[in-house]
Amino acid sequence: MNKGTQLMMTAVASLGFLGAATATTQAATWHQGTPTALRGHWKDKTINIGKYFGTENVYSYESVRVRKSSVNVYLTQSRGWGIRNTKWKRVGSNAYTITGISKFTKSSPARFTFKRVGHGYVHVYYNGRNIAKATPFSPYFYRVSKNA
Repeated sequence: MNKGTQLMMTAVASLGFLGAATATTQAATWHQGTPTALRGHWKDKTINIGKYFGTENVYSYESVRVRKSSVNVYLTQSRGWGIRNTKWKRVGSNAYTITGISKFTKSSPARFTFKRVGHGYVHVYYNGRNIAKATPFSPYFYRVSKNA
């Protein structure tokens, strides 16, 4: 075999190995629980909602607590809502999706997505909808504590 043929065969073989290696890294993996990068207490900016109810000073905020196997959302001191029996996967370089069973219906599946939008800030989505979109609250959640 001459050197040109050997070079051509080596190039074709290396492209084949490269294609096989990239195809296996594309697969998404589901993990039990919640990602450790998101665990903790997240909160958005406290605002005066008294003007919406005709009073002077009523302050409120939304918060999200990500625990080892659950995600809970609260409005100031409400009972809250969320999911349990969670599993998660990374859906991009700055986003995670966490699925689980809704705590209200106890049987229907639900999904939270956390998307990093800045240093220390995330947007939180519930079943594809931003949880602060139709409210007067800020969509930017910041980490208050790493302990939920």
